[in-house]
Amino acid sequence: MTETEFKQELKNLHGGYLLFGEEDYLKFSYSKEIAKKVLDGSFDEFNHVVIYGEEYTPQKLIEAITTLPMMSDKKLVEVRGLDYKSLKKEGLIELDKALTAIDDCDHTILVMRADESMFDLGRGKNQSEMLKMLSKHLQIVELDFPKGNRLTAWITKHFSKWDIEFDTNYCEYLVDYCGHDMWALTNEIDKLCSYALANKIKKVGKNEIEKVCFQTSEYDDFQLTNSLLEGNRKVVFETLKRQKNNHEPPNIILFSIVKMYSELYAVSRLYLSGETRGQISLDLKIHEFKVGKYINKISRTTQPRIERCIELCHDADIKSKSISIGSQYSVVENLVSLLCAI
Repeated sequence: MTETEFKQELKNLHGGYLLFGEEDYLKFSYSKEIAKKVLDGSFDEFNHVVIYGEEYTPQKLIEAITTLPMMSDKKLVEVRGLDYKSLKKEGLIELDKALTAIDDCDHTILVMRADESMFDLGRGKNQSEMLKMLSKHLQIVELDFPKGNRLTAWITKHFSKWDIEFDTNYCEYLVDYCGHDMWALTNEIDKLCSYALANKIKKVGKNEIEKVCFQTSEYDDFQLTNSLLEGNRKVVFETLKRQKNNHEPPNIILFSIVKMYSELYAVSRLYLSGETRGQISLDLKIHEFKVGKYINKISRTTQPRIERCIELCHDADIKSKSISIGSQYSVVENLVSLLCAI
């Protein structure tokens, strides 16, 4: 099911849905939209059940689906951050059995969100066994970064919320300037609208973008740090090479790496102390989907390894401040090599 088809589906939600794809912002936004449609404001704390990946068991999912809503016609059950790739054959069989519960529960809407790194689609027309199984019980919704008219409509909608007109000739320019991350784009649009209102500008275009927005290589930065999290060495070094060839400041690249590992360490401390994903998100003011990615990494490594990564980042940061900018690339390259080895 495409995003356009799913927008029509929102008018009459029923059964279960799997939201997956490359764009976490859309998965987050549509989860909120579904909640608005399903929950009526009464006893929402009982009628909205969220099961995080680290808390998931087949029995917990069955109980959440089959329990009747309280003083309402419908309830919403969400599964967030489940690492589908980590489920072995037995785990898939158990999940298959658990999902049969949604087939007979008209009172429950089930939403499962899948990070792209945690989900296996298969290749070409050959669907993975996981996708075949999930398709028996859930409607599959693919949410990727919008392009063309969809991108124009999304950007225009955000400006219209502020009652600001946007010159749609510069949609692609805005994306190229600010990066292909919808969270970052949302923040930059908010900045543009605030600037326009303060300066009584009715229509925003190229001049305002260049004056207000932060020109960034965030897309590559996210690609580098995400690849480090996933342990994808090939993409890590390809991205680093492209950044160096584009003459992106090595201190900015280093900052993105240090920031990521610092957040990973902070999340690991709270997670190991018993806090849930939602609590960690509130405590550290990090988006929940991002906390989920960190928890997924934590489950695949050890605390001593994370602490060793922090030490390496600290050493690289200190060393980079005592040498010329040109020499800082070697510090970054050496750090990345050491991090990949861990």
